[in-house]
Amino acid sequence: MHSAELVQGEVAAANRSRRFAVAWRNTWRDTSPGLIAPVAVLDYDDVGYRFEYLHNVDQIPDFRPFLGFPDLRRVYEAQRLWPFFALRIMDRKRPDYRDYLARLGLPGDASPLDVLSRSGGEQKGDSVYLAEEPQVAEDGQTEATFLVRGASHATREYSSADSAVQLRPGDRLLMIPDRENPVNSEAILLASEAGAPVGWVPDLLIRYARAVHSGGVRHVTVVRNNGPESPWHLRFLVRLVGRVSPSLHVFSGDQWPRRRASSQIGPVG
Repeated sequence: MHSAELVQGEVAAANRSRRFAVAWRNTWRDTSPGLIAPVAVLDYDDVGYRFEYLHNVDQIPDFRPFLGFPDLRRVYEAQRLWPFFALRIMDRKRPDYRDYLARLGLPGDASPLDVLSRSGGEQKGDSVYLAEEPQVAEDGQTEATFLVRGASHATREYSSADSAVQLRPGDRLLMIPDRENPVNSEAILLASEAGAPVGWVPDLLIRYARAVHSGGVRHVTVVRNNGPESPWHLRFLVRLVGRVSPSLHVFSGDQWPRRRASSQIGPVG
């Protein structure tokens, strides 16, 4: 069994509750166009769903509450996923649903939250996307599978489209600090081993990627190259595997809502 499979098995065995960071892109300001900021969390556990804005959300320039969640200080709870999020998951009845799951690297019985986790829930013309907090095993082993961000921009800016097309499952992409990035100086560029940039680590996972990078892993592995027929945001699926501090919780800290204590849960439906 490959090391990635071992990590995946250990993490799945932990069977923890799930936390998603909800991010918002500021498209209003000329001084920070495209700046992405976490604004809320979506939690799921054995009690149900829970939505809460970050404590500092009222300090984020131009941000306005999401539809259905007007109160910035309220904790919202429900047994079923709210339409704001449910409508971001492709309808299982669509004829292209199976193909969509394949592009996300998911099995046919993937749960709605699995789809939301892998896709990020982005919609055309939208300024919202989600990222699930990567799970960490008791010994610090961890992995995250995610879609490469900004592939269209990177391949155009660096004239690397030909190199991107040639990527195959199992190929390595180097993680390179992108300190000159005009939007986010903390950004991490992903490039082929020959140095051809193909996109970036999602902003919400930069802290996590840096932690794995500090543990000695300097690359991600290509899971799928969905090819030119796929939309750019679905083009490259990659996996980051490594070891971090067992206590690492990426979406925790002063600005983040505290987690609700709950027992372990089973598969999410």
